[in-house]
Amino acid sequence: MEIRHFVTFNKVIEMGSFTQAAEHLGYTQSTVTSHIQALEEYLGAPLFDRLGRKVKLTEIGKKLLPYTQEILDTYGKIESITSDEKDIRGTLKIAAPESLTVYRLEPILRDYRKNFPNVSIRLSNASCGDNKRAIVDGSADVAFVMLPLFEDSDLVIHPLRNEPIVLVGSPDCPLNSLPKSYENQKLSECLITNEKEGSYRRIFEEFLRERGIVPSNIMELWSIEAIKRSVMSGLGIAYLPLMAVQDEIKEGKLKIIPCEADLKQIYSQVVYHKNKWVFPALSSFIDITLKHARDW
Repeated sequence: MEIRHFVTFNKVIEMGSFTQAAEHLGYTQSTVTSHIQALEEYLGAPLFDRLGRKVKLTEIGKKLLPYTQEILDTYGKIESITSDEKDIRGTLKIAAPESLTVYRLEPILRDYRKNFPNVSIRLSNASCGDNKRAIVDGSADVAFVMLPLFEDSDLVIHPLRNEPIVLVGSPDCPLNSLPKSYENQKLSECLITNEKEGSYRRIFEEFLRERGIVPSNIMELWSIEAIKRSVMSGLGIAYLPLMAVQDEIKEGKLKIIPCEADLKQIYSQVVYHKNKWVFPALSSFIDITLKHARDW
């Protein structure tokens, strides 16, 4: 077994296919296959089930994964022995929801790139649940989530800021508030929302169920920008982070629809695995994130 075999194994897990792993590593697909076969021959068992173009870890593959992370972390430590702060290198894998990527991360990433130009950044956008799973399975080094405050014995969690979530509609929307007396009714407005795993969507839908309130319809869109534009055009209402809509509210393109309810508070948080080696590139990124978050 060689280090490069474990690098390839980890990349196949991260990318979900041999073909994409080969593209990212600069290998031919046959080279990726030979690396995986070398590990499988040594262990005497398959590591992946091939499901069309996608692959899924076998039970042996799942058992090998944490050892792979330990090996690659140790390899990273060895590589950084002679590195000083001015020569920090490597790859930093970040997972974040769209809302934080668009409205919070830009100054952080700009500051980081200015100070550590030799670090390659890989940023992926997914739901907060997927981002947490990316930390657990090692496909991300650090993740941002927007969730109620939580604890997890496997994670190091830094709460960054309370992020108010507001119900918004167009200025002409007939719905002006959702008072406590508004129960067991059908909203005439369509609820425009993001994916089902979205944390603030789940909180708002739970509130509606508890009150017996039913939207006339639910429209799922792929991005916050698409949701905002649909709401501004009068297609419905949406429950979104204030940071994403505050400019449109100030400009009179959207209005806040007050809700009389004790909705769960959402916090932006940065997390990484407790057993993860906090290599120099990751340590510096966390420091810069915490510095910027103090001014949010």
